[in-house]
Amino acid sequence: MKKYIVVLFMLLLTACSLGVASSPKEKVKEFLDKYKNQDSEVLDNLDEIVSSEYSGDYAERYKNIMKNQYKNMSYTITDEIIEGDDASVIAEIEVYDYSSIINNANSYLTDHKKEFLIESTDENNITSDSIDNDKFLDYKFGLLENAENKKTYTIEFIFHKDNNEWKMDSLSESDIEKIHGLYEE
Repeated sequence: MKKYIVVLFMLLLTACSLGVASSPKEKVKEFLDKYKNQDSEVLDNLDEIVSSEYSGDYAERYKNIMKNQYKNMSYTITDEIIEGDDASVIAEIEVYDYSSIINNANSYLTDHKKEFLIESTDENNITSDSIDNDKFLDYKFGLLENAENKKTYTIEFIFHKDNNEWKMDSLSESDIEKIHGLYEE
């Protein structure tokens, strides 16, 4: 799932013009507010990525989980450094700690596999047990939907001036994961 969220973020980053903001600090604020305010472009990209990973109710549930992440994200811009045609903006973001929830759910599955087993019989009447993926997704999504613990991360946004306009560099994969609450330290 992380790789799809990273692709979503990269598409959004390259697709958005960051409007009329004139300073790097204003551009970071505008960029993060697109998530917080659930901009239509953000949600359209989210739909596309989620539908490639999940279907039906699971796609809708995961989309709502991510929308909740965006809506409840808070941030503070702590510094802006401009040196000629280069700039950096430091922001602290606070997001739900989805990474810990996912890791805990996976550990729970490992330790309590019997709760998620489904018996199946193949065409030769051989019975075997396998993990009921739907049951596990219900469990994991339930935990994500009820997330309360948050984590604070620091992200450095880098800018370069091009034709007298500040352009934001692409974020690293780890910074993208931080925005989505999927970063593992």
